[in-house]
Amino acid sequence: MCSTNAVQVISRGCIPQVMNTPYTHTAYIGVGSNVGNRADNCQKGIRAVAALDGCLLEIRSPLYETEPVDLKDQNWFINGVFMVRTCLDPKALLIRLQAIEQAMGRRLEGPRFGPRVLDLDILFFDELVLRTTRIRIPHPRLHQRRFVLKPLCDIAPEFVHPVFVKPVRSLLSGLKDGENKVTLVQ
Repeated sequence: MCSTNAVQVISRGCIPQVMNTPYTHTAYIGVGSNVGNRADNCQKGIRAVAALDGCLLEIRSPLYETEPVDLKDQNWFINGVFMVRTCLDPKALLIRLQAIEQAMGRRLEGPRFGPRVLDLDILFFDELVLRTTRIRIPHPRLHQRRFVLKPLCDIAPEFVHPVFVKPVRSLLSGLKDGENKVTLVQ
């Protein structure tokens, strides 16, 4: 079930490098952690993105504790979604997100879908559909993942997935009940 009553405006204090550059793009970013203080890691990641030149943090979802997907034998995750306005292009934003992950201790080695201190994924960038060897927008598995769709639905239930041409709330309601537990934590 989608709700917008838990939405919070976080920050409007990010100033782009070029003062007259408009924030012409909207990006939805997923945040997650299952190592250390998971909620604190997510909050630090969100604050680091908000501090980037060229980004303006507009809104964020509550955080949820979520069951691991794909690689089940690991700690549960804390996940959320936030939206930024940006003057960066997708590649520049991705490079900055990866730098934040690495600065917080994310290691590139290890199993795919394995434990991580911080994970920052571009879910949507405007209504763009982009497939390169480095970046895939929309995120290729978001339509299958309750841990992404639930917090995304909290802040943008009517956003239409540009590939499936369905609102986020419809993608969430289309998931089977009982798959991958998602519990509100804050």
